[in-house]
Amino acid sequence: MTARPGCVHNRRMTSPLADLNVIDLSTVVAGPGCTRYLADFGATVINVERPPDGDTTRSMGFTDPDDPDGTSLFWKLIGRNKRCVVLDLKAPGDVDRLLRLVEGAHVLVENLRPGGLEKLGIGPDVLLERNPGLVITRVTGFGQDGPYAGR
Repeated sequence: MTARPGCVHNRRMTSPLADLNVIDLSTVVAGPGCTRYLADFGATVINVERPPDGDTTRSMGFTDPDDPDGTSLFWKLIGRNKRCVVLDLKAPGDVDRLLRLVEGAHVLVENLRPGGLEKLGIGPDVLLERNPGLVITRVTGFGQDGPYAGR
């Protein structure tokens, strides 16, 4: 697990969610927007990004030409107040690292395609076995199953 540069963490100690630990397994807009609000209110949000390039929004839209890290302004908005790590969830060692993070978390947010966690071997059953009190939020357009799930 390595830190990803370009994450901004400015948590205030008096924030209403200061005792909340969140794992963000989401990407682009809907899930990261949700976790950004939690981070804005003081939650510790650990944003898990895939190697090698991280979240798609890091290169989406405009960049500040004077900023040496080259990340987009959109990423700086959506990734603010989060701590970022790089984990390859297709590698067993990194899955173990994620599961150790889950043990100390209160909330996990993901927006993979329906069944994505299960394909990685870390479905809700596995996550809840590690942390029975974990709140799992799955952000999808049409739910995990049903006639429109794949849309």
